[in-house]
Amino acid sequence: MSIRGEIHLTLNGEARNVKLDDQRFTVGRGPENSLCLPVSVVSRSQAEIIRLGNDFLLRDLGSTNGSFVNNVRITEQVLADGDVVRFGTNGPELLFRLIENESGEVISLEAQPRNTTAGLMAALSGRLNDLPGDVCEEVSVRQLLAESSLNKGDHDAALEVLAKYNDTTNLIPLPTPFRASVLLWVGRVYLERKQLDLAIDALQRSLGFYQQAEKGKDDETGLAAAYASLGRALVNKGDLLAARDQLHRAMLAARLAGNMRWRAEAHYLLGKVDWKEGDFEGARYNWSRAARMAEETGDSLLESRIQLQQALILYTEGKLKESVPVYRAAIKQINAAGNVRLLLKAYSSLSRALARLGSWRGVERLLDDRLRLAREHHLAKAEAVALTDLAELKLLQGYVAAAEAAIQEAVQLHGDTIYARTQRILGRVLQAEREVSLAVEAFEQGLAAARERGAIEEQVLIGFDLALIHAERGDQALARQQLETAESATSLDPALNLMARALYTRGQIHAFANEPNEANRCFSQSLSIFQTISDPFRTALSHAAIGELRLAQRRRESARAHLEEARTAFSKLGALAELRRVEAKLMSATLSDVQPAMTSVLPVMGGTAQLSLAHLAFTGGLQSQHLPEIQRILVAVANEDLAAILQRGLEVENYLVERAQDGREAFERSTNQHQTYQLLLLDALLEHKSGFDVCRELRKAKRETPVILLGGRQGVEDKIEALQSGADDFLSKRNLVFEELLAKVEALLR
Repeated sequence: MSIRGEIHLTLNGEARNVKLDDQRFTVGRGPENSLCLPVSVVSRSQAEIIRLGNDFLLRDLGSTNGSFVNNVRITEQVLADGDVVRFGTNGPELLFRLIENESGEVISLEAQPRNTTAGLMAALSGRLNDLPGDVCEEVSVRQLLAESSLNKGDHDAALEVLAKYNDTTNLIPLPTPFRASVLLWVGRVYLERKQLDLAIDALQRSLGFYQQAEKGKDDETGLAAAYASLGRALVNKGDLLAARDQLHRAMLAARLAGNMRWRAEAHYLLGKVDWKEGDFEGARYNWSRAARMAEETGDSLLESRIQLQQALILYTEGKLKESVPVYRAAIKQINAAGNVRLLLKAYSSLSRALARLGSWRGVERLLDDRLRLAREHHLAKAEAVALTDLAELKLLQGYVAAAEAAIQEAVQLHGDTIYARTQRILGRVLQAEREVSLAVEAFEQGLAAARERGAIEEQVLIGFDLALIHAERGDQALARQQLETAESATSLDPALNLMARALYTRGQIHAFANEPNEANRCFSQSLSIFQTISDPFRTALSHAAIGELRLAQRRRESARAHLEEARTAFSKLGALAELRRVEAKLMSATLSDVQPAMTSVLPVMGGTAQLSLAHLAFTGGLQSQHLPEIQRILVAVANEDLAAILQRGLEVENYLVERAQDGREAFERSTNQHQTYQLLLLDALLEHKSGFDVCRELRKAKRETPVILLGGRQGVEDKIEALQSGADDFLSKRNLVFEELLAKVEALLR
């Protein structure tokens, strides 16, 4: 029985019947279409109808106003007899009929859920068993199934349907063009799966078969597609020179075939090569050419990919606000096309821009959508990427426990595969938890993965993280070496953001090395760039760093101005950890102003002012001669600002705090029979006698007063030395959380 399709429509008052005799029937406003509909709501290339045995598949070609079947917007759908097809919201309607040629009897099809990927696969897969004797038609159906799955982002389904002809050992005879086209589709699927070596192998074999085939129009088109796809794989691999060569070959083959679709793809990929080489103008030129061609061919997915790249250029140049509407326009188009994987990628890029702009609530809303979509479609990698972004956001907000939960889930989803960014965020979480050795291990694993995949930005950022850890540990030579290595990579990715972060990192290293002038210069330069590119969080970090430097230099007015700027920004963003740190510094600046004036009127014991303003308020003023029965703590910390903060914080908790200026004084006062302390808080790096030495000598003298040692580093070695010297506990001065210190004090004094 021979079946034919027919569509019935009325256009400009004229009724028409159009037979669907061709294998591929196109509909659109342009005169080159099989059915020309000269109506404004119809795109130049609106849709196509493809014959598959006795079935007819309607596929929208990324039209502006959409294609509808029975008032439901579709991407692609197998048509049933009696379906009403409409192009555009108020466009022309067509009635589809399925007719048996011999008798004219209308044949109805079995109803299926055809507007979903699963339904489409079911409808078309049935044709595979009906065509055992026609290998070429079977291959055509399999390629259509693969294309459908690929457009939806279902890579596994696409690969599965092609597996029969991807086996290099199979002996199924296929004409050379069909063998070439199967391998082309296999290569394209591997490309989407990021399996670049497999993709390159399949595409090179495809090219070999295309070069053997007679050069008809279809073969030239296939050759263009294979060259372009191989070029894309080489771009992703980082071999830009070879990629450019393949893309120029693709452009020539596409011209010979008269195929604008692959000319557009070649221009798009050449734009990516230009961008990776730092030629932004060349990238813009190629992408504008690609965009015009994509619009003419109705390739909405390519248009949206171009928009994503254009937004990325704006992002890279620091034009964050300008990038957001471009990202949103791309997302709208991708959402209409139904490509979930590309949609998730676009959401991720928009999240990054919003995070830099300080719109953390917007990022949280996007993360909810991303996690929902990834989980609904069982996309483990996309879910892991979203969880990594969530961990980073929670870390910025100061919620370390929530960050750890998210990043550990991301690591589990990645399985045995190491991803640079996930390892970087894992390292930062471990660093926040003071697991420095584990943090270094995570960073180094991430760095190796970034180098393997050519991920320049991640190499640079991880390099900065490692440089800061080494600087904090006191290894300035290694810190500077790590920084220089990271900075050298920025020449390959000249983003203003990376330049500013390099300057900020260098400033931190100078600060650790006690080089305030150099540190101030670097922080000031980073501040200027972060302000220029509208990055409020890192602008605030630079303000805070400058404020801390100037506070140490006793430039208190300038310090307060910078710290207030930082506090306002952190409060607005919700960066709680950084907010607490800045508020502590502001408290220190205030105390530094008050205390010199108070020393002239405070009662003196042993030649040293013993009571602070906070304690005066507690005791009822200067007239009180009888102190309440409270616990006494001796604080000996080298940094006066930190000592003042600790003193005030402990006094607010009703402890009597006294201070010693160096290790010698701390030992003498703690062994004085006329003074009794319930706890000693000692800096490991005190002058004249280190905190370690004070503790050792106290234990030799049979003094059992509880001791908490504060170290400049947070490594395991320092903690071990502290405990071996006889200390009861150890804390790092870096990232010191007062609540944690207070808990340890309370535990020792119970």
